Amino acid sequence: MFSPLNWLLIFLVLSLIIRKGKWKKIFIWASVIIFLVFSCPALYILYARWWQPQPVKLPANTHYSFAVVAGGFASVDEKGDGYFNTASDRFLQAMKLYHSGVVDHILISGGNSKKNDKEFREGSWAKIEMEKMGIPDSVIFVEDKSRDTKENAVNSKNILDSLSARPPYVLITSAFHLPRAQKLFEGQGLKVIGYPCNYTEGRGPVTSKDLIPDPGTLQAWGKYIKETAWRIIKG
Repeated sequence: MFSPLNWLLIFLVLSLIIRKGKWKKIFIWASVIIFLVFSCPALYILYARWWQPQPVKLPANTHYSFAVVAGGFASVDEKGDGYFNTASDRFLQAMKLYHSGVVDHILISGGNSKKNDKEFREGSWAKIEMEKMGIPDSVIFVEDKSRDTKENAVNSKNILDSLSARPPYVLITSAFHLPRAQKLFEGQGLKVIGYPCNYTEGRGPVTSKDLIPDPGTLQAWGKYIKETAWRIIKG
């Protein structure tokens, strides 16, 4: 739905179905414009750079009661086993903050939004993986019922309130996802410090080769369009 590649395919099909007339020309031109704009790596990089918050360096000697890690960094295979996906930097940054003494506890907020395996629970799986990395069971808390970011926020608040945890909390998630996640968490009355990570684009320089159309970039736009649409709708 959010991928320009889907839009391109729809307009191309419509331009083939309609034999003649102004609508055929409109669909052809729409296809050309979508391809030229959304296949340009330079525009994609510049938009990502504008959208994503800058990396955060927490002040020296600061100390926080909890780091809240948004789920989405684990996937499930055909056997029902979990594995780390491309967002695994969320997991790594949480461990880094704990091992460096910046946070006392970690709250993993992630259930399962996948229909192919309802039994898998990301939060519970991630806790086991953290324990393998030397983090004590006593400092890891899990919220594994949520199916989306809003539920992450609601369920995390319930747990943090029940523990009488001291705010602010460090909210760890991918840079492209942080603006929406932080707004939802703050909307629940949680005082959080956004900690962006998992930068996959937008940090490097733009070069002349980035002006050459790349069909793969069409698909990559999807996550930014989704996040931007949510911001526009919700305000």
